[in-house]
Amino acid sequence: MHGFNVLISKKAIKQQPHFCWKEPFDFQQNLALRTFSDEHFVVEQFTGTKFISEKLWLDNEDFFIVTDGVITNLKALCLEHNAANYDALLRKMVKEKSFFKNFRGHFVGFVYFKKEKTCIAFNNHTASKKLFYFADQNTVVIGTDLYTLSKTLETEKIKRTLDKEAAVFLLTSGFMHENLTLLEEVKQLRAGEFLQIDNFNLKTDFYFRLQDIQENHDAKSEIVEQLDFLFKKSIDNEFSLDKESQLISLTTLSGGLDSRMVALTALQLGFSNQIFLNFSAKGYADEIIARQISEQYQVPLETFSIEAESLKPLEEVVLVNDGLTIYTGASAVFDAIKRHRITNSGMIHTGMLGDALLGSYLISDHKTKPQISDGVYSTKLLNKYAPVFQKYIQNYSDIEMYKFYNRGFSGMNNGFLYFDLCGESDAAFLNPDFLSYALSIPAKYRYKEQIYIDWIKIKHPEFAGFTWESIGGKPTNNSILRCYYRYRRALVKRMPFQTMWKNNMNPEQLWYDKNLSLRQTLDQYFLENIHLLSSCSELFHDCQFLYQKGNITEKAQVLTLLAACKLLL
Repeated sequence: MHGFNVLISKKAIKQQPHFCWKEPFDFQQNLALRTFSDEHFVVEQFTGTKFISEKLWLDNEDFFIVTDGVITNLKALCLEHNAANYDALLRKMVKEKSFFKNFRGHFVGFVYFKKEKTCIAFNNHTASKKLFYFADQNTVVIGTDLYTLSKTLETEKIKRTLDKEAAVFLLTSGFMHENLTLLEEVKQLRAGEFLQIDNFNLKTDFYFRLQDIQENHDAKSEIVEQLDFLFKKSIDNEFSLDKESQLISLTTLSGGLDSRMVALTALQLGFSNQIFLNFSAKGYADEIIARQISEQYQVPLETFSIEAESLKPLEEVVLVNDGLTIYTGASAVFDAIKRHRITNSGMIHTGMLGDALLGSYLISDHKTKPQISDGVYSTKLLNKYAPVFQKYIQNYSDIEMYKFYNRGFSGMNNGFLYFDLCGESDAAFLNPDFLSYALSIPAKYRYKEQIYIDWIKIKHPEFAGFTWESIGGKPTNNSILRCYYRYRRALVKRMPFQTMWKNNMNPEQLWYDKNLSLRQTLDQYFLENIHLLSSCSELFHDCQFLYQKGNITEKAQVLTLLAACKLLL
């Protein structure tokens, strides 16, 4: 939501421009403003002060560099390069074109080489932070916030239009695909991508691509050992920042495997100063299992019960993510973050995409071509817009890569935007060293997350002592037991009494059907704002159809698009 904004103009900039940053929420951390300017450059950073020492802001005779988020290995890189400080470190590192590939953590950045008059903007390996860019013959704008960038274009009297393909993806997939945003003139850097600018000529390239990872031939026992080694290294890398700063580590915890692996491995490594965070409907399995883990390991648990009211402030939720993904995917977490009052807290540590890396995106034990229906929230408009999907899906020969770059990196990683309101966040599974090894494991081992279960049961058997919410029983590779657990859970859900398997983690459809106030709020928002699409007749009618005939998720996709149009255009 905040970060940095860069304006590059062919004409000399005579007056400092006013960058329109979003008004911080009253629950946000303290923010600091700093500015760099040159004859044709203005860079402004409006960022949280927590971990600001891990956000680069260096200005010397050779280059200027700014990063936002947290680079977790800067001190380690100083030791490796025998550098006394970050300035000395970067003087050595920038000699390499894609020096940022050596950074670890949750970051984006921009560097201006003063003598060469060239620039590079870069994303991290998994696009857990967002970086957008616009360019024409006279102006380049780069920024971490789409709204702020859009307002900069408005100030510069540059046209902004709705990207219809991006709107189609929002109404079907529920998130953006590839480098699209809802503004036709603005693109986003993808995972592992960087942007080079030389005399207003722009070129994008990848310094890290999942497709380049080669399959390994390690024995299963070696795979388990290597997974454990790299995961512990990743945990130590991000939790150490909290410990050095004497801050409390906030770790998300549900009934799944990913979050418990992060939380409990950190405990094993001595990071005991934690508070677990749980977001779930009250009484659902995700809350019950998290509480059992919390009590067993004697770590405080903060539970944030998810309620129907969390769906009402949709404009606030979209304000954070700029309409990049369906708002209901983050409304519950946003509601919890607003109620977050834990002082002296450090980073929020998540298990983001852990199951995907270890096999959940696979539909067989060998490579399979993606289909346009893979990973979408709604299929009602899918056949109509099949050509739009085919245009982009042809870039992928493998369903897993397709899901990672679109559903995972472009969609799910938007969740970090909300956690970052509290400070900074990260995910141990997304460390590129762990990620690269995990994806090098043959599909035959990762299919149905078999290697994940083996890893847990061999190296951390105590973690397997708790129910795995996904199957309704303890983690196992026994297919008969898995079927039994799922059948038992489905049966219990139909019983006429309350159990932890009733409803689900986010019972949004039930809320919409039963809560008159919520239904009126959302329906009224649709009626008051559908006119925003009146200039695009086809989308206007598509949204009317989807809202009137769709379920709560499909209605939310329409509402997200309307709120984003209101915000950005």
